[in-house]
Amino acid sequence: MKVFLVGGAIRDSLLGIPHNENDWVVINSSHEEMIDKGFKQVGKNFPVYLHPKTKEEYALARKEKKIGKGHGDFTFDVNFKISLDEDLQRRDITINAIAKDEHGNLYDPFHGVKDLKERKIRVVSKAFAEDPLRLFRVARFKTKLAEFKFSITKDTLKMLTKMSLDNEINFLSGERIWEETQKALRYRNSSIYFSTLKKIKAIKYFEGLDECYSKNLKLLKCLDSEKDMVSEKWALINLMSKKIEILEKKIRVPKKISNFRFTFEETYKMVNQKKINERKFLDKLVSIKFFRNDLGVINALKLLKKINVISGKDFKKWRSLFVKLKSVKVNLEKMKPKEIKEKLITKRLKIIMDFKDDT
Repeated sequence: MKVFLVGGAIRDSLLGIPHNENDWVVINSSHEEMIDKGFKQVGKNFPVYLHPKTKEEYALARKEKKIGKGHGDFTFDVNFKISLDEDLQRRDITINAIAKDEHGNLYDPFHGVKDLKERKIRVVSKAFAEDPLRLFRVARFKTKLAEFKFSITKDTLKMLTKMSLDNEINFLSGERIWEETQKALRYRNSSIYFSTLKKIKAIKYFEGLDECYSKNLKLLKCLDSEKDMVSEKWALINLMSKKIEILEKKIRVPKKISNFRFTFEETYKMVNQKKINERKFLDKLVSIKFFRNDLGVINALKLLKKINVISGKDFKKWRSLFVKLKSVKVNLEKMKPKEIKEKLITKRLKIIMDFKDDT
């Protein structure tokens, strides 16, 4: 049994990027030996195990054979004789196909270190094309490594584009697409994720995005210096998309992120309308549940200011309106529920009318 550190930990270490996770590959071993040593298998049919103490992932060296469509239809060969080189060959890009032994020696059969130095993203082998999820992984790595000015090689771009035009992309799991997309949205330079997908003709997977892509990419670039703004970035790239609900259902976007996207779009419409109809304006606030939780609208306003859709002066003006509307109270004594509702509506409509007259 021999153990090697592989993948992202080595790549990030050589680039000077902090990393929190280690992945390991084990050669000259078997399922039985891993279990005997206290490792716990992850899933019944996948040769990956958790270390009994560190809980880090250890995978048996393997070869893969594609037997169906999409990302998950592979069989695994974990024969005792599978070599380290054979395992590394099944990986996606060369900079992820480097291994290191316990003595610190690097094993780099596909020249990943050279590509790291030359800032190149290059596929390891033709087997890359068997997994359409790798289209989105490459776009994500291009995003993560943007500050290092990595570029995708011409041959790799050709392969990615050919894969995008293949209908196999339609067999991908929506959850896995969201997983890659969410990671990219957590990075700085998230706009590069979508511009890369556009370049390789994979943006079509995101229903409705092609129609609003150019304008929204400019908005998203306003947040390229920001990290961990997933909800805000998702809202920007999909602003005014006519098919966003179809897309969010397909890739299983979490409700919290979807809700902010909706609130942001409705707030965007409100602050950009030329004429305010008091009743419709109030009904819209009710529809986005403003009076239950005003934080979403306030955060939407902050985002509009951040991307220069509204000025600092307009931000204060709109925030003042929303604060006044949220703070409206009525005397509940001797009033029926219907009367309370009517009184609240009357007061809120008056506040909106006064706001309209001042603008």
